[in-house]
Amino acid sequence: MKSKWIFRFECKRFRFDGVQNFGGYIDRDATVSSELVPENPDFLLNIEPDAETKVPRVEQTGKLSIVLSGDMEQTKEMACWIADHASEYISFFNGELRISYGYIAGEHLPETLEEEQQLGERRHFRIVTLVQDAPPHTFDGTSFQRITIDSASNPQLQQFNTALNSTNPIDQFLGLFRIIEYFYDASSTNKKLANRLKASSELLGIACKYLKVTENGVSRPLKRNDSFRLIDELVSVRHQCAHLRGSVGFGIPHGDPKVREKVSPLIAPLRRLAFEAIRLRLKGDE
Repeated sequence: MKSKWIFRFECKRFRFDGVQNFGGYIDRDATVSSELVPENPDFLLNIEPDAETKVPRVEQTGKLSIVLSGDMEQTKEMACWIADHASEYISFFNGELRISYGYIAGEHLPETLEEEQQLGERRHFRIVTLVQDAPPHTFDGTSFQRITIDSASNPQLQQFNTALNSTNPIDQFLGLFRIIEYFYDASSTNKKLANRLKASSELLGIACKYLKVTENGVSRPLKRNDSFRLIDELVSVRHQCAHLRGSVGFGIPHGDPKVREKVSPLIAPLRRLAFEAIRLRLKGDE
């Protein structure tokens, strides 16, 4: 049995001049999770532009289809992996190809009469990912009245906004971490960045005041040792995001599962640390 996965895409700064068909081969040594590679590593990739662009302010929309050996459960992760990497390669050489993962359609393609009878009318499948939309924040005019436009913190304020506007976790993390480095990486004889950050009583105070940890279902504020462990983890992940040494397998590149496991969970506490560090320096802030 084979499965056909259908992703929606949007193009910016380039267009496809028609339907594109490609055949591919999955190299087990080149994938992040070789155990996900099906027994038959061959796949088909089809790009079909829409007759009319369906989204304003983009050059083109359409469907990107991938056919793999296996059923839906067996091919889901690999189909998303291929779609993601295909979009990165196409974007690198042409412009921006953005894949939508909020709604993915698919179809089982039976190869034998027995498989066709087993499926019956259950050939098609859909995967919908819903994310609850938080209510918009209400503008606080009093906070704006308490700052000055020529504040020395304005470059870091812009750095904060730029980091949060990034579309991927690694760039968000590194952008926010730069703010922490700027304020708290004081010159010192200590060669370790983590120790230099731990020497800041202000940074530790922010962490203990505004961050919490959950233990056995109970949430409590961070203590000094918790803050030290958090700083150690932030610095470790920062090094792995900023440096890639393929010869020794060091670093976290874009698309690596470690981004979801190690980087993304740290963005929320790092964001709060950076926010409070900037807020303390805005003139007139209480």
